[in-house]
Amino acid sequence: MAGLAARLTELGVLEDRYGADLDLTEGLAPGEVLEGLELEACRFDGCVLEEAVLRDCTFTDCTFTGSNLSMADLAGSRFTDCRFVDCKALAVQWSRAAPAPLSARPWDFERCRLDLGSFRDAEAAGSRFADCSVREVDLAGADLRRTDLGGCDLAGATFAGTDLREASLVGASGYVVDPAENRVRGLRVDAAAAGGILRAMGLVVEG
Repeated sequence: MAGLAARLTELGVLEDRYGADLDLTEGLAPGEVLEGLELEACRFDGCVLEEAVLRDCTFTDCTFTGSNLSMADLAGSRFTDCRFVDCKALAVQWSRAAPAPLSARPWDFERCRLDLGSFRDAEAAGSRFADCSVREVDLAGADLRRTDLGGCDLAGATFAGTDLREASLVGASGYVVDPAENRVRGLRVDAAAAGGILRAMGLVVEG
C-alpha cells in the first residue's frame, strides 16, 4: 500500500505545500518525515504515524480518528482546532508542538490513549481530554486552566507547578494533586475522587 507521502505527492500537496478537505488513510514509516506542510480540514482515518516526524507542519480543523501517533515527533508543528478521536498516542512529547493561540481548544482528545506522554510547560488552557487514558503523563508546569479532564484515568500523572484553575477533574480517577504545589482555585472535582487531593495533603482518607 502506498504511504502518506506518496498519496500527498499524487494529490500535489507536497509540491504546493498545501492541501485541504482530504480523506487520508495512509501512514508514514518510522522515522519518515513530513515537513513544512499546511493541511486544512483534512480527515486522517486509521493512519499509522508511529515514530513518524511531523516537523513544522500546520494542521487546521483536521480530525484524526483511530490513528496511531505513538512516539511521533511533532517538533514545531501547530494544531489549530484539531480533534483526536479513538487514537493511540503513547509517549508523545506534545509540548514540542508549536502553540496554537488562535485555537478554541489547543488540544481536543476523545477516548484516546495518551499514556507516557508529556505536556510539560505546554500552553493548553481550554483543552479537552474526554474519557482518555492519561496514565504517567507529565503535566508539570502546564497551563491547564479551564481544561476538561472528565472521565480520564490519570494514574501516575505528574502535577507539579500545574495551573489547574477552573479546570475540571469531575469523573476523573487516579490523580494526586497537591494544592500546595499547583494552582487549583476554582478546580472542579467530585466527592468520590477528591481523596486524591486530600492524600496529597497528608490526610488519611477512610471509607
